Amino acid sequence: MVRNKIIVFGDSITYGQRDLEMGGWVNRLKLALAHDNSLVSCHVFNMGISSQSTTEILARMVRECEGRVLDDANNIIVIAAGINDAQIMEGEIVSDEDKFRSNVRSLIETARALTDKVVYLGLTPVDESRTNPITWDRTRIWRNDLVEGYDNIISEVCSGMGVRYVYVFDQIDPATNDDGLHPAAAGHAVIAEIMENVLRDYLKKASPVAAAAREESIGGAIKSFFKTLFS
Repeated sequence: MVRNKIIVFGDSITYGQRDLEMGGWVNRLKLALAHDNSLVSCHVFNMGISSQSTTEILARMVRECEGRVLDDANNIIVIAAGINDAQIMEGEIVSDEDKFRSNVRSLIETARALTDKVVYLGLTPVDESRTNPITWDRTRIWRNDLVEGYDNIISEVCSGMGVRYVYVFDQIDPATNDDGLHPAAAGHAVIAEIMENVLRDYLKKASPVAAAAREESIGGAIKSFFKTLFS
């Protein structure tokens, strides 16, 4: 049976840090798709790890796709990485522009070797009053001129390689970020809605018969639950 498999690689924002309501935009996406009977089964895998740069994500991408990217599935890989590369740590930028550009290209090439459906989510802005320096570690700095510059590099590489790039920089109000760096629940909700609309272009739909059967099955399970509960 064909299944939709969405594997999302990224950092702490991908992981869902600071969304205390629903655990981040990836989890919000997962829940939205799980309740849509018009789609065949959707499996969403959150491969976000806090503090990682593109270098670290690139090192683990192939390994973590094993067992998740399947020959009989509709595989989609989403890359959401780069804000940690634009970070200044102890006076040095984590990844210079040349290295970052090379890493973005390599991430896309690696993902494309696994599936022809690759999407790159752009970077989100920071509230510099709380990230220059960051409040919990004054040796680390995020500035919007660097974040936006690295976002532009992502856009340029994606354009040159024919990969879908999703711009969100102007969709998040950095003043609402929970700690200046990570979007709070409202920001994650915005990203989830944008990504759901984008990914629907790549998702396999269920046949009308299968969709109706699934809806009937879910409805029957709910009725059975309440019948048992109140009998």
